Amino acid sequence: MEWIKAPADTPVCPEKGVLLKDVVQLVLDGAETPEAVMRELGLTGEDEGADQIPAILDIFVPVVNAWQSGTCSAGCSGCSGGCCGE
Repeated sequence: MEWIKAPADTPVCPEKGVLLKDVVQLVLDGAETPEAVMRELGLTGEDEGADQIPAILDIFVPVVNAWQSGTCSAGCSGCSGGCCGE
């Protein structure tokens, strides 16, 4: 799954009703680890889709941090990773 291109309403954990926008909102609120996100969402490692949380965070934590720090200049649409110092 290309999470950076996925719509906000893409299911991450269908059985618990967790959508991509729920995970990203937690990142915006300061959650930066899979454990923190899973705790807030009430997920366990056994839940379908829980294994996708690290991949989602690998993409969105740097983007959100760059955006919040003001170093993101190109916007997230079509992001090439340049705002993260890559």
